[in-house]
Amino acid sequence: MYIERLDLENIRTFTGGEPLVFVHPDGDYRPPHSKKAEQDARLPKPRLPNVTLLLGDNGSGKTTVLRALAAAAFGPAAKDLLRDSSLVRFGESTGRISASLRLHAQDRALEDNIESDLELQRRGERLDVQIGSRSLEHNWGPVYESENDAFFIVGYGATRRVEQLERYDFGARSKSRAKRDQRVWSLFEDSFSLIPLGSWLPGLQKENPGRYKQVVNLMDKLLAPGHYRFSGKQDKNGDYLFLRGEMPVPFQSLSDGYRAFTGWVADLLFHVCYGCPSGKKLVENAGVVLVDEIDLHLHPKWQMQVIATVARTLPRMQFVFTSHSPLVAGSLEWMNIITLQIHNRSNRTQTGRLKQSIHGLDADQMLLTDFFGLKTTRASGKVSELDELQRKARHGDKDAADRIILAMAQGTEASK
Repeated sequence: MYIERLDLENIRTFTGGEPLVFVHPDGDYRPPHSKKAEQDARLPKPRLPNVTLLLGDNGSGKTTVLRALAAAAFGPAAKDLLRDSSLVRFGESTGRISASLRLHAQDRALEDNIESDLELQRRGERLDVQIGSRSLEHNWGPVYESENDAFFIVGYGATRRVEQLERYDFGARSKSRAKRDQRVWSLFEDSFSLIPLGSWLPGLQKENPGRYKQVVNLMDKLLAPGHYRFSGKQDKNGDYLFLRGEMPVPFQSLSDGYRAFTGWVADLLFHVCYGCPSGKKLVENAGVVLVDEIDLHLHPKWQMQVIATVARTLPRMQFVFTSHSPLVAGSLEWMNIITLQIHNRSNRTQTGRLKQSIHGLDADQMLLTDFFGLKTTRASGKVSELDELQRKARHGDKDAADRIILAMAQGTEASK
């Protein structure tokens, strides 16, 4: 399954309008259902044909889109996900989530393309979720079961906490939520923890050595931009060790950035491994992966490489990331980016694509584009000081001119 289009009506800051159109591996790069479809030229195929980045400021609706995508992919089984009545726009009683899905063989559906249509009605503090007329029930049978590879979607919220291995109870977790729900639940509940690597990888090594080797290989590829390598070995407590040079470091001793990244990719590999069709390689598994704030805790150098690394390692997965980092955005082409901008007066989100090519721009250049809208990247106090010195220099103050040159060249205080 891939998601081609999402329409939101009265869902928080989204009131309706043009749909959000997503890039995916089987896409034809023509906006579906466009009012001028016959006039729309096909989008150039991006270098990363499986990535969409939602780029927007805080409060622009990025997380809302991810939750709506998860719900749309669950179709009629989304009722357990959508409980918070605040999802419907304030002042409205009803909302709607609609999506076009591209299906493939592992989804076991009778059609190649189907519609997911959810009608949401606010009832006190809860939501009443009904299936709209565009969702045909006969396509959705597999989504009610956890033990199959159909309608594969995984999602990660901005709080990505990995359960400590000694406290992890797989049995209790399975009783509390179905496996399919567990794949996306951290998008809806901040306290929901991710599955530790040590709880499942040793068993896989014994049960299926071939898939175990694939997991180790994929983990190494995903960590390639960083300073660590995956050793495949465990310490006395069962925690997996990562190598920095020749020094082994247990997972819990990694920095926040490495734990945040390694935690969600290890959880993803668990779901990919146990949700992959029998007889296929893990890299052949198709589905959707949603990640909120992909740049969370990452060093700037890693921010510039993380999306390309993940997308190329799992090329059949459709990734939808969110970020407001210029370094992350600058690593992609305009076709990969959907912009979200909030209008403060109306509290409405407008969506679009960047009007200019940004691939390869440095951070300063990105921040000065129309989207980020900064006139300068200097601190406001420094700007005021330089403006005053420039005014004096224009009136013949030679000392002021010298101080401007010094401040620009060395970043020293202009007043010195």
